[in-house]
Amino acid sequence: MGLEQTYRAAMQRLPGGVAVVAARAGGRDIAAVVTSLVSVSLDPPTVLVVVHGAGRLADLLDVDSLWAATVMGAGQEGTVAWIAEPGRPDIGQLQGIAFRPGELTGAAILDGAAWLECRTTVVVEEGDHRIVVGRVLAAGTGTRDGALVHRLGRVRDVTAD
Repeated sequence: MGLEQTYRAAMQRLPGGVAVVAARAGGRDIAAVVTSLVSVSLDPPTVLVVVHGAGRLADLLDVDSLWAATVMGAGQEGTVAWIAEPGRPDIGQLQGIAFRPGELTGAAILDGAAWLECRTTVVVEEGDHRIVVGRVLAAGTGTRDGALVHRLGRVRDVTAD
């Protein structure tokens, strides 16, 4: 087995939280599932997210762009599967999914476990991905308990104790 396959197998064993990052462009909501939403700093509140460099969302996350991240909660596996589906349409990506526009960003905030509204401060291209650092402008918790975790290529529900 080559390094690429071994690396992929190793990283699939690392559980990652599941979030949806969204931005608006031309009156349309563009969203992607990420498993790399990381708290960077509390002062000032800052997060880091990694998105596929060739994805539609990556083109919208330039410095000073506005976006939202929703931490997905229990029972949202179907929503995650739809948003992660390759080839889904540009128009109506979130049709049938409960969300509201963020007050500060206008970006879609889904009915999840928690949410953040952010402004991009740094973008770094690395390999086939884009690392985006965002200043948190607003944050809140949602109505869903538990969280979703991605491990070994599957999304699993982790219920809060």
